[in-house]
Amino acid sequence: MEEDNRIRKRIDYRNHILCYKHILSNSDETPDPAPIRIIVEDISYSGIGIRCTRDLSTGDVLVFNLENIGEKKEVMLEVMWCRYAGGEYEAGLKFRNLTKETILFLDGLIKNHLKQKNKLINKDT
Repeated sequence: MEEDNRIRKRIDYRNHILCYKHILSNSDETPDPAPIRIIVEDISYSGIGIRCTRDLSTGDVLVFNLENIGEKKEVMLEVMWCRYAGGEYEAGLKFRNLTKETILFLDGLIKNHLKQKNKLINKDT
């Protein structure tokens, strides 16, 4: 994933998610109503890196749910860049409309993910 304009460090976070709403930046186009299968590669407090099979345009907005220990939170992310690589698309997304509640949710999600990752590493050693 691209490193150039990142504000915060990203954490490896492999997860499959269905995006149920795709708002196109070009209002002349009609969005495909089918959900987009997304593989989240990494996450930070400012955005995520993804892979998917659909070409996304800069400025498009994706809406989906992130989950942390049974709690779900709907998030909106704007496509900052997208490129074709290795048979699929890679994209960098930035969170939109962040609230204090969403930031606290992301904090818990990231901390729980790192805690689980450390447990696996310590278990193997």
